[in-house]
Amino acid sequence: MRQLSIWLILLAPLLAVAADMNYGRFTGSVKTEWLRGSATERRMRLLEDFAYVDPKGKTWLAPKGSVTDGASIPRGLWTIVGAPFEGQYREAAVIHDVYCETKTERHQDVHRIFYYASRAAGVSEFYAKVLYGGVVAGGPKWSKGSSNCFVGCHAAITVPSQVETVPKFTEDDAKRLASWIEAENPSLEEIDAFVALNFRPNKAAHP
Repeated sequence: MRQLSIWLILLAPLLAVAADMNYGRFTGSVKTEWLRGSATERRMRLLEDFAYVDPKGKTWLAPKGSVTDGASIPRGLWTIVGAPFEGQYREAAVIHDVYCETKTERHQDVHRIFYYASRAAGVSEFYAKVLYGGVVAGGPKWSKGSSNCFVGCHAAITVPSQVETVPKFTEDDAKRLASWIEAENPSLEEIDAFVALNFRPNKAAHP
């Protein structure tokens, strides 16, 4: 009995590491068809359901018929991590795109899940954190109710339902973020705080 207890103590750190490495999993595969449009058309339509199951067991579904184009990933990131359909994170980008379009979950949760889905897709910790910080700083944000920004910027109107902003996020912003992450290896919470301090909401622009 004592020997078993010793083994459990020795195994505890390994079990903790294994738990930390649970980034969830994808179900199905991304099957799409290109949509026709302009010369720069990037949109694709899902031909089958595709989903990501997060570490807590919640399913994030991208249903058949959903349209994805990588637009939820700030272009400022592309020179560092690759374009959405080129990098290892392309499956995670599909989930992120769909939920940024439907807005059925909080944007904070959608961006956080993008990190875990990127890790599940095989993206390294560093690049996944850069991706996460990038979408937190420059990805779509939405909230329910009226928008003071819309009232102040456009007219004295009330915008019902979901109000969306897309903050400006440049290549220089991405390089600054990546340099800090490389130097500090921060937690996701520390990335949230860094973004809140260094990337001001007043840089936001409406799509």
